Amino acid sequence: MVCPPAKRGWGYRVAASKRFCLFLVKPSHYDDDGYVIQWLRSPIPSNSLASLYGLALDCAKRRIFGDMAIDVEAFDETNSRIRPRRLAERIEAAGAGMVMLVGVQSNQMPRALDLARPLRERGVAVAIGGFHVSGTFSMLDGAALRRTERGTHRGWDAEARLQFHQ
Repeated sequence: MVCPPAKRGWGYRVAASKRFCLFLVKPSHYDDDGYVIQWLRSPIPSNSLASLYGLALDCAKRRIFGDMAIDVEAFDETNSRIRPRRLAERIEAAGAGMVMLVGVQSNQMPRALDLARPLRERGVAVAIGGFHVSGTFSMLDGAALRRTERGTHRGWDAEARLQFHQ
């Protein structure tokens, strides 16, 4: 079973077993006119997305959360439309979950923050990772950093490791 689709006004209930919805999203970036760059097909797959997807599936198979199942879905925004509201609704319907924005490069940071904002407003846990993330945040002054996303974790996913910072 995958993360349940959210249903409005129907009193939708999640099955008795506990589920954790993990959404892995490789964000795109904006063009010069402010539009998200998307293609019918992505010419180059994201290694970060593939690596973390494999690690997440391994965690799900080993049932690292005990009796809570992990449902994993991966999206590359360069060829998929990401709707944060829908991701949040599915996590809320399951009762637990998070969104990980993976492999974020410097030019994708504004888009990653724009994806994270509506999720954080709804209380969804968000992690932003990629080897550019730490460098991008280190270039911001303290006031700008505080204005970015309170509660959004930023990490480093080099060699399939995530170190979360608050």
